[in-house]
Amino acid sequence: MSDNTSPTTAQTPEHARTAQVAALNDNVRRGEDRQARIVMTRGVAELLAGTGTDEPARTARSILNQAALMRAIADADIDPGDDPAGERDFGVVTFLEQRLFWKVDYYAADGEFAYGSGAPLDPVLTTRVLTILLASEY
Repeated sequence: MSDNTSPTTAQTPEHARTAQVAALNDNVRRGEDRQARIVMTRGVAELLAGTGTDEPARTARSILNQAALMRAIADADIDPGDDPAGERDFGVVTFLEQRLFWKVDYYAADGEFAYGSGAPLDPVLTTRVLTILLASEY
């Protein structure tokens, strides 16, 4: 008797790996990975702080906008064209009338962020970094 299980009905090891990486990346986007780092460009920092010279007001506006931006990234639909590997590691959001890109990268968990991680499924060996930038800065 032959096995009628096709690759489309059974999850292949590669599909399982992709699903695990995607779930870890979703944790970063939702702020649930305490080991992850979030980095934003100077342009994003300026956008979040807004205009004006009153530093306490700029700081407060920046904190509130950071929280709102992270919610937008966590809730963002990911266009399959932006995520061909299915790892949910790149996306686009519009925030404060600006188009922003976000990207999750995997680094060796050595604190130096100099080399990519060879084991993106292992949180002991990998630190995820979520980078946020203005589309115009790409």
